[in-house]
Amino acid sequence: MHPVFVELFARPVGWLLIGGTLIMVGIGIGVPLFIRYRERVERAAAERAPKR
Repeated sequence: MHPVFVELFARPVGWLLIGGTLIMVGIGIGVPLFIRYRERVERAAAERAPKR
């Protein structure tokens, strides 16, 4: 097997690298999606609320 694949898949450090990368990418995608979702919910709540 290629030495890079050995480092990534056969050693614990490689699994930590893969997991950490997936977590960072997930946070980078998840946070903006969550912010957009909350803005939509708050906008809908503001439109439903009685105006003074």
